[in-house]
Amino acid sequence: MTHHIVYWDDVTEGQDIGSYSMQMTAVKISGGAWATRDTNPIHHDKDFALKAQQRDMIVNIMHSEGILSKLATDWSGPEGELKRTRFNIEGNCCVGDLMTVSGNVIRKWIGGEDEGFLAGLHLVELQVNSVTPVGPFCNAQITMALPAKK
Repeated sequence: MTHHIVYWDDVTEGQDIGSYSMQMTAVKISGGAWATRDTNPIHHDKDFALKAQQRDMIVNIMHSEGILSKLATDWSGPEGELKRTRFNIEGNCCVGDLMTVSGNVIRKWIGGEDEGFLAGLHLVELQVNSVTPVGPFCNAQITMALPAKK
């Protein structure tokens, strides 16, 4: 299996980084909650979720962040390093929803001396969004360091 590498030099602001869709099942949602140690029953008990005025069990925040980060790392290849994530919840995603994740490059720069651990790195900021048939679910601004051509 060959891995692609995205070089910073080849990236342009506005560039599409692709998309993917995932059918959310009860097993995925409850498994994501347990994997992130989130024991809130809204993520694994349908009756509880319905009483909490949700359509069904909902995807938890950490699982959602992972789902968005997957697009970023799938795009960058194994040389890309996820450095920072700003994450926002806009709605919810329930059992039965088809979640679609898409993104693009919104900024490209070399980290300045005032940027601490990002100083000197070849950076891109990605806008990654997810939607369900009901509407927007969550989004993130993800900063990644990419290799530069020598």
